[in-house]
Amino acid sequence: MALTSFSTVEVAHATGFSVKQLDYWASRGIVIPSIQQSHGPGTRKRYSVDDLVKLQFIRQLKHYGWSIQKIGRAIKTLGVIIDDPDPLKHAILIHEKNTLIALCKTKEGERIVIDALSVGGQQIMGVVLEMLIEEVQQIVNRMDEYTMSEETIV
Repeated sequence: MALTSFSTVEVAHATGFSVKQLDYWASRGIVIPSIQQSHGPGTRKRYSVDDLVKLQFIRQLKHYGWSIQKIGRAIKTLGVIIDDPDPLKHAILIHEKNTLIALCKTKEGERIVIDALSVGGQQIMGVVLEMLIEEVQQIVNRMDEYTMSEETIV
């Protein structure tokens, strides 16, 4: 079965972004065509459906006033943190007014919540969810033990 792919012109038409914007973003590593990258004159970029999803996410962020520089910085920061060259494919992203919160997994398998950008200049706030889950489980176990000892006394 052939993998569905789209040319830059097709993607520009489908998303409303210009060919020039798409080329710039590819050169900056913001959205790199995953099927085929350009390797000089005569070669064409080919985008996947996943690439279109990323572009639609960027469209949403731009709609809310995010600059492409801010979007690019958030994507690069996220990629470094989770050690993944394609962080938009492996993260659930939640946008707020001045920040981008991401829920993702590291290569070690830990699920983390990070702030890819923050107003105060702090670039990263990592929270390992497994540690929080373990702490909550310990609290629940202690509560169960307390409840059982209270019932024994009554």
